[in-house]
Amino acid sequence: GTPKAAGVNSDDPTRIPGDITQQVTDVTANGENSGSGEVKENLVDGDPGTKWLVFEPTGWVQFTFAEPVDVVRYALTSANDFAGRDPKDWTLKASNDGQAWTTVDTQTGQVFANRFQTNEYKFADTGVKYRYYRLDFTRNNGDPILQLAEVQFSETTPAAAARIAVAPNMATAIGNGPTSAYTAKTKVGFTGHKALRYVGTHTEKGRAYSYNKVFDVNVVVTPDTRLSYVIFPEFLLDDLSYPSTYASLDLAFSDGTYLSDLGAVDQRGFGLSPQGQGASKALYTNQWNNISSNIGAVAAGKTITRVLLAYDKPAGPTGFKGWVDDVRITGHPVDPTYTHLSDYVLTTRGTNATSSFSRGNNFPATAVPHGFNFWAPMTNAGSTNWLYDYAKGNNADNLPTLQAFTASHEPSPWMGDRQTFQVMPSVADGVPNADRGARAMPFHHDNEIAKPHYYSVRFDNGVRTEIAPTDHAAIFRFGFPGAANLVFDNVTNEGGLTLDPSGRTVTGYSDVRSGLSEGASRMFVYATFDQPVTGSGMLQGGGGSNVTGYLKFGAARTVTMRIATSLLSVDQARKNLEAEIAAADTFDSVRDRAQRAWDDQLKVIEVEGASMDQRTTLYSNLYRLFLYPNSGFENTGTAQAPKYQYASAYTPQVGPNTPTTTGAKIVDGKVYVNNGFWDTYRTAWPAYALLTPGKAGEMIDGFVQQYRDGGWIARWSSPGYANLMTGTSSDVAFADAYVKGIGNFDVQGA
Repeated sequence: GTPKAAGVNSDDPTRIPGDITQQVTDVTANGENSGSGEVKENLVDGDPGTKWLVFEPTGWVQFTFAEPVDVVRYALTSANDFAGRDPKDWTLKASNDGQAWTTVDTQTGQVFANRFQTNEYKFADTGVKYRYYRLDFTRNNGDPILQLAEVQFSETTPAAAARIAVAPNMATAIGNGPTSAYTAKTKVGFTGHKALRYVGTHTEKGRAYSYNKVFDVNVVVTPDTRLSYVIFPEFLLDDLSYPSTYASLDLAFSDGTYLSDLGAVDQRGFGLSPQGQGASKALYTNQWNNISSNIGAVAAGKTITRVLLAYDKPAGPTGFKGWVDDVRITGHPVDPTYTHLSDYVLTTRGTNATSSFSRGNNFPATAVPHGFNFWAPMTNAGSTNWLYDYAKGNNADNLPTLQAFTASHEPSPWMGDRQTFQVMPSVADGVPNADRGARAMPFHHDNEIAKPHYYSVRFDNGVRTEIAPTDHAAIFRFGFPGAANLVFDNVTNEGGLTLDPSGRTVTGYSDVRSGLSEGASRMFVYATFDQPVTGSGMLQGGGGSNVTGYLKFGAARTVTMRIATSLLSVDQARKNLEAEIAAADTFDSVRDRAQRAWDDQLKVIEVEGASMDQRTTLYSNLYRLFLYPNSGFENTGTAQAPKYQYASAYTPQVGPNTPTTTGAKIVDGKVYVNNGFWDTYRTAWPAYALLTPGKAGEMIDGFVQQYRDGGWIARWSSPGYANLMTGTSSDVAFADAYVKGIGNFDVQGA
């Protein structure tokens, strides 16, 4: 087709001509602020949004190149805040051994006019190549802290730079992926190792555009044809008009029309055109965004001849850069048909997050509503905070890996987990390796099913794990392509493990708890297996020699584990298992029972006319609402004559813990835990009162039980008295429920 571009060129607005910074292999410095991620490596990550910071007004940074280079120009970019921290005086030195240094440039009195300002410095070319370059900052602009966002180096002289061809359109090329991302693995695509890069400079004050051909194709559009892709717009130049979001895929048809002119919309109803996407403000910068459009609705019968990547913005000047991956045109997409509301739930929603950037800060908990336990996969088995990382921790092949499946009681990653117990399948022919990195197995998210009542993952090596929950127990089904082993472990060595191969059982206890798990007592575990054990033993590695061991099941193709926990004793854990998973139960019957429990909970809201994506959003959010708060009590009686008791997190222990029984005070009653009222009194609690008033009253009384036991209601129950946040917001939540007619709780006690 005819080139379609105006007011755009291929110049990267964030890099100096001939940039060779990607050849830096190591960075050292006199210091850094590692606790906040403000480290020396940020200086060469290609992202001005990150920075290096040292708590001194002076400092130095040294860069090692893979091979000697003849640097003749360099650039420094100021960081996000406080101009007083910017460097003012410095020297650039060079060396070939890191010992004897030659000064190649000196600057004094430098000022960065704006935040994220890039200043370029050039000096005479001596023709000498050096492997090491060092910036010695001898003065900043007055603050007691020194900081810098980016450093760039170039071998390109001004004369050579003038000869660099700048194309009259944006540049598109296959690249290694974004160098900095809030929640994604860097220097890879969304999937795989590569992605399609777009970059350019918008030179005009008014509209500028570039529609670049990516593929020649010959595809007939059906009424159901769907176009999908993921896009990563970068945030550049501190430009809050977000120019990189004014980008989308476009399609050229054989009749001379373009998809961007036909009124196509994405899955959220926003125009599928560069200007439509930019104006929507729905694309997040420095993150991967999923885009999907039923193009058959506007283009059925047309023939696609070219796939284009387009930038089109009504005003400039500015610069833009981003990445596109996973482009698909599907003629006859098959959407799932669900008969259960619980099937719309995706428990991995909100897991594409980190401690520094929240997109939910969730983990994929498989449980029953307000249940005693959570059961979850772990990408980091050594953590009591962020248990499951959707993408940022992917391996060298850009695949997620799991290191364990865990019993969890985590109320939030900020409060941390407690009372944990881990299991991980292994295909080792001999003794399994308990090292977390060695035992980790990669998988594809397409082979993962994450529902409230059912979790399943098929690893790339053919191993499969399935989980179905009850209140205090769960049933696991492991599938093996060859040798069958289960490794048992914990976050730390704070616990115990007993293997009984002849009895096909495992028992143990866990004292694992985060620093904010106030009042958390010992947890006990009891598990049984349906296959003969052919080998067993304790292991080194993992959490430690007290908690790490294995069972071997020969060449069994399927191994079923039934497991329960208790905060009272091993015997009570066994009783909980027998009460909740009968001998006649199968994996499917337990799963189906949990699904019915979730369907009953989720049916409080039913909608008509909603899309699949909208239903997933609604019911996934309701799942997260009804996941918390959690029961903290157990039935020590019988099904016919129940007696509810709990291990108190609100009064001092009355005796020592043993490997089989708790030393906590055992109290009659039903207690509820895992709630921070400051975060929930205006959000979750009004929803409980509206949607499930009977359950709301029961849970309120469960928190009043904390007062009856220990003298007050926790402001943050995790499970005991975490003295966090301001006020006693439970007063507001409980009073609001009472005035709305909920009275099935101890009103006077509240």
